[in-house]
Amino acid sequence: MSDVIDAFIAEARAITLADYAGRIGRVPVRGSEWTGPCPTNRGTDGFAVNPGKGVWNCRKCGQGGHDAISLAAHEHGHDLRDRTGFLEACAAVLDRDIPDPAQRETDEERAAREERMADARAKAARQAEAHAEQQNQYRQKAVTKARGLYFNASIVTGAAGRVVRDYLRLRCGAEMDESVFDNIRFDDRHTFWHDEDEFGNPLSLHVGPAMIAPYVDLDGAVTGCHETWIDLGRAPKYRPLLTCPKKGRPLSAKKMQGAKKGSVIPVCGDLSARRWVLAEGIENVAAVAGLEFFRADTFYGAAGDIGNLCGPAEGRERHPTLTMTDKRGRARAVTIPGPLPKAGLAPGECLDVPDHVDDLVLVADGDSEPVETAFAMARAERRLSRPGRAVVTVWPPEGAGDFSELMMEGADA
Repeated sequence: MSDVIDAFIAEARAITLADYAGRIGRVPVRGSEWTGPCPTNRGTDGFAVNPGKGVWNCRKCGQGGHDAISLAAHEHGHDLRDRTGFLEACAAVLDRDIPDPAQRETDEERAAREERMADARAKAARQAEAHAEQQNQYRQKAVTKARGLYFNASIVTGAAGRVVRDYLRLRCGAEMDESVFDNIRFDDRHTFWHDEDEFGNPLSLHVGPAMIAPYVDLDGAVTGCHETWIDLGRAPKYRPLLTCPKKGRPLSAKKMQGAKKGSVIPVCGDLSARRWVLAEGIENVAAVAGLEFFRADTFYGAAGDIGNLCGPAEGRERHPTLTMTDKRGRARAVTIPGPLPKAGLAPGECLDVPDHVDDLVLVADGDSEPVETAFAMARAERRLSRPGRAVVTVWPPEGAGDFSELMMEGADA
């Protein structure tokens, strides 16, 4: 490549993902993650930009990247493996035409370019500092709210909170040990807030009983809470049917408040135990605890989701069978997070395990996409391995879904 093309590429690389994403207006610029429709597959919220991490991804088409150039290529359908496609993506980022490779840059043009790049770097530094401060304030506010929700919830004791006992028994196929309710609480009239009404006020979609569980850090301090609304008349999940009034799509009857990353939901047992059993959800790990008769030497915990349990990947790999069709009608490979954990993870980016744990059991879900789940569990095994620590992943029998479904079927048999 010529010097002028090299300079053109360097200038495009100096534009931050946040700057470019904000300029094209694909997603609303608010919060820690900007979500909206994918430029290729549309939809509503499958596309996301995380300005703090400098990453973007689309759950619908399995694409993602770490800079403005890759986002521009996705936006305009350019192939980054092709030289022309790469330069077209750079041109989209800079909103300029690709320069003539034979052109020579004058001293004045070089000075102007270097000034633009310096301005871009300074702007990126200011954006990063402002974003970090905003996120810290948001996190502290969210943690305070979550602690209030949890500590104001009622303790499950005797007849009080019977709905939670029944829910866990029905979902897990076994009566819960009393130690489960050392941490898990309830609220008989818990409001499910979603969206806003025509006056801009928070909209109450449902009020009913809910299971309230804490997220705690490795020191046991509450950082968040997990809410599960309950409807014992709606088998097999025993959760209410909730629908978004504006979009008509179903809503999850579970919510998380506060800070989840790096924290764990203590379902049963003590954090000081040398044996830990970890799963994504409360019901799944509680079912395994029931299968093991709530071992006294074990801490049973839930990560809340697979991202917190397994952590981010070092890269993405092509799915062996799945493909998608882009807006031009072309078949494109679907990529998924790979089996290797991301190097250099900062503390708190995902759930960690204390050094004293020497026996770690990871519980996989059998009802998720199998290849992506297998990669995720392999990533967790590698990330959480230590000298002297045994790490194993257990899978439910084929076709069983997860362990809670397995236990439910056994209880009904």
